[in-house]
Amino acid sequence: MFSIGRSGLDEAFAALDRLAGDLPRRALADALNHTANQARIALRAEMESVFDRPTPFTLNALRILNAKPDSLEAAIWVKDDKDNNAKGQAPEDWVAPQVFGGPRVDKKSEMLLRRRGILPAGQFVVPAEGARLDAYGNMGRAHMMQILSGLRLLNRPGYTGDASNNWRSFRKGHARAFFVMRRGKVPIGIAERRGRTLQMVLAFVGQPSYRQRLDFHGIVRRVVDERLAVNVDKAVADALAGRLPTNFRRRPQAWPR
Repeated sequence: MFSIGRSGLDEAFAALDRLAGDLPRRALADALNHTANQARIALRAEMESVFDRPTPFTLNALRILNAKPDSLEAAIWVKDDKDNNAKGQAPEDWVAPQVFGGPRVDKKSEMLLRRRGILPAGQFVVPAEGARLDAYGNMGRAHMMQILSGLRLLNRPGYTGDASNNWRSFRKGHARAFFVMRRGKVPIGIAERRGRTLQMVLAFVGQPSYRQRLDFHGIVRRVVDERLAVNVDKAVADALAGRLPTNFRRRPQAWPR
């Protein structure tokens, strides 16, 4: 998270002294919110540039806490709640390693494989040669669900998505298709056999470690340095013309520059 406030920028806000009543606080809140939105746009553009085919879910995960006249601080962060998405992770979980570097957290599939004792401690999964990938280069959800179902990892109270012996499940063949591939006694991945075709679909690897690719804080700081004082001047002009917004909860449209 990066917070944007007035601290250290008093000289830039001398124009606010021209306003009376509650207008200085309203104008400053408006300027902070436009700056936060411009930072969001800059961050999204950078994510599209440095990430390999980022999903819309990732690009739309940037959130803004708007400033208000009685709370003169705006904040921008990456969504940190899971919303029951298929990955079992919040967007923050996979964006944070790109911001700070270092290891990533377990995916939901890895938690299930580890809980059943299939995935060894300290190992993680990556798509192997036989994996069916989506348009963004990630493991396709449908294929992953087939794997987890075939390995009988989707059973929980009140629900089961596991492959079974009933005729419909039997015809799909997932229970017979997927198995743990080993080198000697060491599990090295998950394989899929369909007819005479045998392919590894998931490989077990060591802890992935990421280098910093998204300079989240640097980008926001640059936008603040370049735009905040300009946005204050624009907000003062709007205040004098009676154009300041009254609703500070809605995201402002970024002013064209």
